[in-house]
Amino acid sequence: MRKKNRLMLAAAIGMVAIVVATSAVRCSVAQVEQEQEAGGDAAATAQVTDQSAHADPQSDAGAQPAADDAAAADILAVLEGNAWQADGAPEKTVSFRDGSFIESDGASVKLAAFDVKCAGEGEGQLHLDVDIVRDGGARTAATIIVEGQEGALSVACDGFANEKRYVQGGASSEKVRATGLAEPYTGLIDGKEGELATAIDAWCKGHAPSAAEASFDGEVYVDVNGGRVSATFHLDDAASTIVTAVYEDGAFSVLG
Repeated sequence: MRKKNRLMLAAAIGMVAIVVATSAVRCSVAQVEQEQEAGGDAAATAQVTDQSAHADPQSDAGAQPAADDAAAADILAVLEGNAWQADGAPEKTVSFRDGSFIESDGASVKLAAFDVKCAGEGEGQLHLDVDIVRDGGARTAATIIVEGQEGALSVACDGFANEKRYVQGGASSEKVRATGLAEPYTGLIDGKEGELATAIDAWCKGHAPSAAEASFDGEVYVDVNGGRVSATFHLDDAASTIVTAVYEDGAFSVLG
């Protein structure tokens, strides 16, 4: 009984200690609040004024990234959707793809990756401020500039390695050919070689406009449960782009 009473007393003491400690904290907070109020309403008014002065810039800062992202996406679509070649030297090309560009002089290629920092438009130009990274190199700030009218566009960048400026080349007027097709793949796609070529050609028009041929690499992946047949094709553009053709429910989609 005494042990029980001691335990209850200890518990009661503990509870009182907690309540007292809490009261002390509350009293301290109340005292601080009173002192702050005694400091005058001017400080509070100044704080509110300061917050109000920064309200609009904060709102603008929240909207700015979205605007930059949309502008960057539009400019990247122009870069990726066109064939670019050196003026007077069509064997020298640059192609853009998924945050990178590949320059070719007809004998070798040079690859660079880039991160977009900001995008904009003005005075007839589109521009991307980027950080460029090459294999084994440090990050370098550069600007990609697109100017001109459709059919006579040009792209310049102080980060290009072969040429500082390329002009809009003509996309291949011929339909991209799907080559190397053979059984059992053709049987798995119900003999729709023509539809396959059309799907690959449509993808290339927007992403690899200089490609003229898509070569089947001989590997086929079949998802029996999902009813999908996938195959890989290598394009003959300067970037040696690789795409995957997926056949499902009687139709093709192309990923790359």
